[in-house]
Amino acid sequence: MPRIEPVRDPNEEQRESLSRTMYAPDSTPVNVFATLAHQPQLMRRVNALGGYFMAHGSIPLRERELVILRVAGTCEGTYEEGQHRWIAAERAAMSAGEIEAAIDPAKPHTWSADDAALLGFVDEVLATGTVTDTTWASLDSWGDIKRTELLVLIGFYRMLAVVTNALDVELDQSVADYLKG
Repeated sequence: MPRIEPVRDPNEEQRESLSRTMYAPDSTPVNVFATLAHQPQLMRRVNALGGYFMAHGSIPLRERELVILRVAGTCEGTYEEGQHRWIAAERAAMSAGEIEAAIDPAKPHTWSADDAALLGFVDEVLATGTVTDTTWASLDSWGDIKRTELLVLIGFYRMLAVVTNALDVELDQSVADYLKG
């Protein structure tokens, strides 16, 4: 049971703000944004940053989803895990094995050297709040700007895990139905 029910009958300002958010498979605004819609200005700012990664970011879709799934799994962000299982499968064409291993590093999977370096970077940031020079250098091919974006991506999804966990935001029913197959 969510601590704050998502807005289901939005007023004009909420409706306008929600029109610019992500939608679930059933064409309704996803619950995280419908919950934040109680504070439209806050919701717009959260949506703007999340939307940056989705529409304007320099991190490719597959790598972005690997990062988000690892953050969700590590932070026990069940809402974001569910949402991004759907996105990773549907939009990033990731296999079920990749999705499971991205969420849970104990799951067996043979990652490419690039994927292993990326996931190691994420793991170190989540465990320590920083990265060593060696870990930073492991993504030298990304360059400083892209690595900086990666740090913000990790922090953003860590924040969303805290918010959705503390508010008990429920996975959107149409996403849950999609995941059931």
